[in-house]
Amino acid sequence: MNHKTSQKTDPVIGIAEKEGYFWGDEVSEAYFDVAERHFDRHWAEIIGPLIDDIQYDTALDLASGHGRNARRLAEKARLVYCVDINPENVRFLRNRFSGDERFIVRRNDGANLPFCIAESIDLFYCFDAAVHFDLEIVQSYVKEAYRILNNGGHAFIHCSNYTGNPGGDFRDNPHWRNFMSFDLFTHLAKKAGFTVVRGENLAWGGIADLDSAFLLRKD
Repeated sequence: MNHKTSQKTDPVIGIAEKEGYFWGDEVSEAYFDVAERHFDRHWAEIIGPLIDDIQYDTALDLASGHGRNARRLAEKARLVYCVDINPENVRFLRNRFSGDERFIVRRNDGANLPFCIAESIDLFYCFDAAVHFDLEIVQSYVKEAYRILNNGGHAFIHCSNYTGNPGGDFRDNPHWRNFMSFDLFTHLAKKAGFTVVRGENLAWGGIADLDSAFLLRKD
């Protein structure tokens, strides 16, 4: 499905719309099916070791897609916000979680979370999505995560560790990784006010250190 980008003057929103709308068309439908099948392994190998020991009553699943992450978060959380820029994904999420009061589905502009009040979330979570985000979008979400998290709350963010194509199209890069590095993300997190509890580089698709995963805390 084709989508027109916004006429808003904020260039970051324009980038978010251009990148985000792709993840709901026919090209990406097969991706969500495959990702769901591999999710238990990803949780066991990547996500769980970082967040299984933390407690969270409310969580926000950013770039929720078709909801595989949100479904798992709801096993512990009382309430999960499922947030996505893509209207097709939002429709899918509303159908999937219809009637289940644990889930609140919201569409956003791809860079901001205006529907979340400050200090209202225990866990900000983003897996297998921010790896594709433009640097400015990652920075915006890191700041938003700090704003909406309760004191003592955590952020789990899976990001790119690829710097091989500065200024290029992320779809020209291995596994569509956007420009980001472990050190650059660490800088953005600390500048936003976070404590980096843990950060590690990850292999993806057979490429060593292509990604990074972080657990951050708001003190």
